[in-house]
Formats: sequence, C-alpha cells, structure tokens
Amino acid sequence: MLKCPNCGVSPLAHATRELVYSYKGKSTSIPDVVAEYCAGCSEVMFTQGEHEHYGEIIRAFRKQVDEAAPADIRDLRKRLGLTQRKADAMFGEESGEFAGYESGKEQAPVALVKLLKLLGSHPELLDEVR
Repeated sequence: MLKCPNCGVSPLAHATRELVYSYKGKSTSIPDVVAEYCAGCSEVMFTQGEHEHYGEIIRAFRKQVDEAAPADIRDLRKRLGLTQRKADAMFGEESGEFAGYESGKEQAPVALVKLLKLLGSHPELLDEVR
C-alpha cells in the first residue's frame, strides 16, 4: 500500500466518496469522486482522469457563484434605497461603476461586497458611511 505523500505516515485507501467544495462562502457536494484518500491527514490524490472531471465541476460551480454576485449587489443596493449614482458617490467609486458590477461586466471589490452585506444586515449604519 502506498504511503501518503503529504504526511508520509498513513497508507492511502482507494475509494469512491462524496467531496464538499467551498468557494466564496458557498458549498457544493461532488458525488462519486474516485481517488486515493489518506485517513491521517485527509489528503486526496485523484486517480487518472478524475482530476479533469473534478476540475470541470469546480469551474462550473465557481462560474455559477460568480454570476450570482451581480444580482446580489443590485438587491443590496436597492434594499438600502440607493440609486446606482448615489452608490457610486457614497462608496467612492467612479461614475458608472455600480452599473458595471450589477451587469457583471466588472468584478466588485471584495471589501465593497462585504460592506454592502454588512449594511444590508444593519441598515441603521448607512448614515455612518454617508
């Protein structure tokens, strides 16, 4: 039996399992992943061809998560009662930036998204930002 290349201690076990993958706070389950698994350190070594299949699923999931972000930004902005122009001015963005974020043409900075989510949960803090 092969020893784990990561920890060097535990033997690898060939198995088919479900893996959970997380990205930007969202998670998905990937069923039937054929790989060599280490019981000691949880390392996963994909079998021949399986890493391509896993990679395709991951890329599709990331695209799905990233495509949801523009709608989230628009919903948060509207929930705060801001127009795109007011949001641009309030958050120090160039004119038209929020339109780009909401259409998916531009990727919103992570800090801005976190601030919008915080304000969405605590709209009473909006006056502190103004």
